[in-house]
Amino acid sequence: MFVGLFKDIARPHAVDLIMLLKRSNGMSVNELAAALRMSYMGVKQHCVYLEKKGYVDTWRRPKEGGGRPEKMYRLTVKLDGFFPSASRDLLLDVLAGAEMTFGTGAAERLLLHHFELITGRYAEKIKGRTMLERAQSFSKLRAAEGSVSICEFDPHEGLRIVEYHSQMAVLGKLHICACDLEAKMVGRLLQCICERRDTSFDRVTRIEFRLKV
Repeated sequence: MFVGLFKDIARPHAVDLIMLLKRSNGMSVNELAAALRMSYMGVKQHCVYLEKKGYVDTWRRPKEGGGRPEKMYRLTVKLDGFFPSASRDLLLDVLAGAEMTFGTGAAERLLLHHFELITGRYAEKIKGRTMLERAQSFSKLRAAEGSVSICEFDPHEGLRIVEYHSQMAVLGKLHICACDLEAKMVGRLLQCICERRDTSFDRVTRIEFRLKV
């Protein structure tokens, strides 16, 4: 919801540009212009503005075949606040308090209850009969929440939902079971086996929910 509202009031294409950079290790103005179907100067103005504000920084990529290296743009940590996080201080404090008061396993039981609740909420919104249709519907819901979610099909890997922002990032580091419960939730919603794989490289976080019948 936050991303959708911000997109309505932001500069035209600014959010789309940010989303592209979120899914990459860096892109040139030419690459961004092609992806956004905009003019070079139009994209350049956005990049210069975001760089002045400290939301993007730059590096040089050697050009294939020689020549002057290309200037690449990528997001900085200053934009982390643009993407919502479910791991609020209150939630973390409550889980820590539960562990102290009720002992080991209390936090996991609370998280299990939480995922049961949100599974029900997602189930009411997901549309489609086939696994593909339901996966696409679920991915759209997650994207609207700010998870930068995409539903993909790979001939070798099969159907998968790929997300470039985890709302469970901080929570998952403190309570690993949260990531497992999230994967189980996806499997229940899409009526399949769901395997989760997390990777992180050069500021890009990638979470794959691999779906199998």
